[in-house]
Amino acid sequence: MSPDPLAFDLATLTRRLDAGDGAAAHRLAVMAAMGLGRPQDWTAALDLLDRASALGFAPATAQIALLAGPSGRIDPDLWLTAPRPRPISDSPAILAVDGFLPESVCDWLRNQAADRVEPALVYDPVTGEGRRDTVRTNAATQIGPEQTDLVLALVRERIARTAGLPVPGLEWTQVLHYAVGQTFDWHVDWLDPSVPGHRDDLTARGQRIATLLVFLNDDFEGGETAFEAGGLRHRGRKGDALLWANTRPDGAIDRRTRHAGLPPTRGEKWVLSQWLRGWAPRG
Repeated sequence: MSPDPLAFDLATLTRRLDAGDGAAAHRLAVMAAMGLGRPQDWTAALDLLDRASALGFAPATAQIALLAGPSGRIDPDLWLTAPRPRPISDSPAILAVDGFLPESVCDWLRNQAADRVEPALVYDPVTGEGRRDTVRTNAATQIGPEQTDLVLALVRERIARTAGLPVPGLEWTQVLHYAVGQTFDWHVDWLDPSVPGHRDDLTARGQRIATLLVFLNDDFEGGETAFEAGGLRHRGRKGDALLWANTRPDGAIDRRTRHAGLPPTRGEKWVLSQWLRGWAPRG
């Protein structure tokens, strides 16, 4: 779905909804689901999604078809009940979540991102801005607020509840693509307070205390997520997730979480990547 040009202005969107604008109804649904500019309310979000569909907004109709059960209605309890992870490493703390998403939702997310991936960036240690680097040769796209739909909003809520962290602390979701031979070499996800380019970000938004990956496909070879500590190599099936803590229980960064996205040797690898902070961005 292409970016929605409507602004996140509640009064403007409400007026457009009253005039029969289905795209406005969909934007309001996303805002209700994520608590943007209004209290989070999943009942209101799903009602607005239904209204957007009734007003002829085709993306809303497609999302209902994807998410609804046999009754033709979306069961929020089914989506918002956090699945139980299973530990695969205690040091560092790494957990697998089998069947985190249905395959159909994986396909949806992959299709939404496929036309938008670009060469992936890394943090510049001085400026904190993104830059190209030979350590990272894969592609990526960030799904910002204008591209987020109810499907991704539900996925983000599910991620937060699984990790036991606040939804407002989630960074904008990324989808990563690896062609044969492409990699994200050894790196960490936590932000180093001793690095000048990280300090302002840490002050404003706090530490990246956890990372969750969802495997959006499995028809490739190689491409494991590798951890230096313990020599762990993990590759989930389509719809499985991998969750790990970037910090220790006392809040200190866990240097044992150095990891890499290894290159596929056949096929293409697609993953959803979600960084989680401890609190909401300020301002």
